[in-house]
Amino acid sequence: MTGDWNAGWDRLMARYQPGREQAIERMIDLIAARCDGRAPRVLDVGGGTGTLCSRLLARFPEAEVTLVDLDPVMLAIARASLPSSVEVVRADLRDPGWAALLPYGGYDAVLAIMALHYLPPDRLTALYAELAGLVRAGGFVANVDDMPEGEAVASARDDGSWGVWWAQVAADPVLGPAVVERARLFGDSSSAEWHPPAEWHLRALKKAGPVDEAAVAWRNGDQAAVVAFRPR
Repeated sequence: MTGDWNAGWDRLMARYQPGREQAIERMIDLIAARCDGRAPRVLDVGGGTGTLCSRLLARFPEAEVTLVDLDPVMLAIARASLPSSVEVVRADLRDPGWAALLPYGGYDAVLAIMALHYLPPDRLTALYAELAGLVRAGGFVANVDDMPEGEAVASARDDGSWGVWWAQVAADPVLGPAVVERARLFGDSSSAEWHPPAEWHLRALKKAGPVDEAAVAWRNGDQAAVVAFRPR
């Protein structure tokens, strides 16, 4: 049943984030290029229901994968649908101490797919430094999100059109309690979002260290991937 919820979430994301699947494939291609046939160790930041993890394991069954999220609904679906080899960690990226909860101190790839737009500029800048510090030699950190070409865009998105899906989740006997917990954590108000252009992300990544070679690795309309590599 949780697999059905995972598939439903992916369909929802395909509607509202049409480039998401393409971005995931591009990131997995980058992992393959950097790991030279080795089984990679990957951190999925704000990994939600585990779409990236599932796609990655389909290509690299021996990969060591960690998923981090705070949303109890997303975590419940991820834990039920992903294999036990995936480390699923509940952590709040707004807390500078979140990385202490990770099972590993270093990763070949640290990825965030459409997950960091709710963070304000100061916190996102600090988080980039924290993510970069987790990258092993030869690895990279990447963020995929809405990055319009131009001035930063701030918005408050009302996801009311998702109400039917969330109502069904709330009525589910397994996931219903997680929806209640989610409401306690986040409330009912729509979250503020901030979407700076890719150039802003590149500057923040270049300052983060110890990675370098920051560049836009993929773009589809307003959605883009910024990547910074650590020297081998």
